[in-house]
Amino acid sequence: MQIAGKPLRVKLKVDLTKYDNRCKVSSIGYTIPDIKLSIWGTQDRFVAVRFDTGAQLDVLWDSLEVINGDEEKNES
Repeated sequence: MQIAGKPLRVKLKVDLTKYDNRCKVSSIGYTIPDIKLSIWGTQDRFVAVRFDTGAQLDVLWDSLEVINGDEEKNES
């Protein structure tokens, strides 16, 4: 769980469609500080993420790439 701080813009590096069909590789979203969405959220290896598609999951930090606004604009 991300404790405090501002939400970070992230991109998913793995396919999580097994858990939510909207969580495909390269999906973009924001971390949700101080929130756990499942039992996995209690572990420090996971962070709650709200994807732009509307999906919300606790995701392994290793499965995410932190991006900034400039990178996102270049990909559009």
